Amino acid sequence: MPRRTMALRKARAAARVQRIADLRHLLARMDRHTLLDTERPILRAHVEQLLTTDADLRRTIAGQQDLVQRQARQLDAAHDAIREAEQDAADLGEQLLAYQAAETYRQAAADTVEGRLAALRRQTTEGLLAGAEQALHRALTAEATLGRLRALAHRMRAGSPQGAAAIYADRIEQTLDTPEQP
Repeated sequence: MPRRTMALRKARAAARVQRIADLRHLLARMDRHTLLDTERPILRAHVEQLLTTDADLRRTIAGQQDLVQRQARQLDAAHDAIREAEQDAADLGEQLLAYQAAETYRQAAADTVEGRLAALRRQTTEGLLAGAEQALHRALTAEATLGRLRALAHRMRAGSPQGAAAIYADRIEQTLDTPEQP
């Protein structure tokens, strides 16, 4: 607090103490009926000053009471807002836990689905590879058989160029060279 304000307060307090002392003195003289005519206006002025000060104090106190009540209402509103925010936070916490549980379940399901897809891919790939290997093996076997048949037809023709074996050899080669129709 600035020194000037403190000095003013001390001066007002000293004046108030002096007025009260003067009032007590004047009231004591009035009780003894020894109050002079010149002292009556002084008594009146002191009483008026006290009444004015009293009214000022009452207004100040009323204003402070209004301020305290307003701040109490604001405090109550703040407490209500805090309680509401805490309830909202608790509700959001419960929702978060529910979302986390759902996400965990979804992730587990996704992992399961991914695992199944990976297994299916492996099985499909392995099946396709096995089928391709079998088809290649059959193709190689067929090609080898075809090669043996051509060699046989060639030998049949070589053994009897004009005979029945040559005719059969020509038919075998025609059959081998003609693609199959479905």
